[in-house]
Amino acid sequence: MPNVESAKKYMRVSAKKKAQNDVWRSLLANLERKFHKALKEKNKTEAEKLVKDLQKTLDKSAKLNVVHKNNASRSKSRFIKALNKIK
Repeated sequence: MPNVESAKKYMRVSAKKKAQNDVWRSLLANLERKFHKALKEKNKTEAEKLVKDLQKTLDKSAKLNVVHKNNASRSKSRFIKALNKIK
């Protein structure tokens, strides 16, 4: 355990930030799972709606530094590519 006051505060702040990051990561994982399920079932309309939500969520998490901006960009590109494959 930290002894210095600033270290104690840093622990509190980082715990809050971790909790918030976990929420965003969980949201991303759930959306991604639903998207892949829609792709597997070849449900294009559902997949299009989910891709929109995924893009929005990825942009927001990149802005909040939950994921790196290049990682978010790469993921969005891959989701669009996968969506365009199904007809």
